[in-house]
Amino acid sequence: MHHKLMTVLLLALLAGCAQPQLEQPKANGAYLVIEGAEAWAVLVSDGKRVEEHGRVLDVTHLPSQHSNIAASYVIDTPNCGKLQWLTERENGAEGEEVTRLTRKHDQQLRQPGCVIASGLSRTWTALDYSG
Repeated sequence: MHHKLMTVLLLALLAGCAQPQLEQPKANGAYLVIEGAEAWAVLVSDGKRVEEHGRVLDVTHLPSQHSNIAASYVIDTPNCGKLQWLTERENGAEGEEVTRLTRKHDQQLRQPGCVIASGLSRTWTALDYSG
């Protein structure tokens, strides 16, 4: 009797361990990484990362608090062509900054092999490590 009770308890314990795991949240984000003359446009969607490497053509920081634009980043990539991101000041000078890929280069984003084409409508985070 004792062995049957222990077997039932052990099976119940093991059955509890066999529960399917809860679905974990997946990472999502869009990042423009600038480091000197190198640039990476990185999209993370449902935990999958794709990136487009390029070279920096122009970086402009506008210190004026009277402008809605805080910075402009232009990079050239082999698969997506020339792309521009604008960092805009939200709510005037005191607000947060939001970076978006501009729409003026839509045609270049439609090129075959452009892995960041789905990022046009996303809000990006600009990470400028150029110092």
